[in-house]
Amino acid sequence: MALTTDEVRKIAALARLRFNPEEEARLVSQLGRIVDYIDQLEAYDVPPAEVGQGGVREADDRAAPCLPREAFLANAPATLGDFLLVPEIKGGGGHGA
Repeated sequence: MALTTDEVRKIAALARLRFNPEEEARLVSQLGRIVDYIDQLEAYDVPPAEVGQGGVREADDRAAPCLPREAFLANAPATLGDFLLVPEIKGGGGHGA
């Protein structure tokens, strides 16, 4: 699908981009090739993947034991007893309290 210079200008305006005439001419060609490639991909018929034949099966969503506290805290940069210490974050963003 060939794009026109006017279509490229409209796309650029929507994206709030400005191009000189040489860049517009180059983009007409480049964007036209991209659209052609997308059209080719849309024509490709992809068969649905079947579980067990290379398809990915998601794990069941169920409760499982957590990481033991000792293992979690062993990798923490700072702790206080059984708690993880984090830097204090002070406001100033103006997002209300």
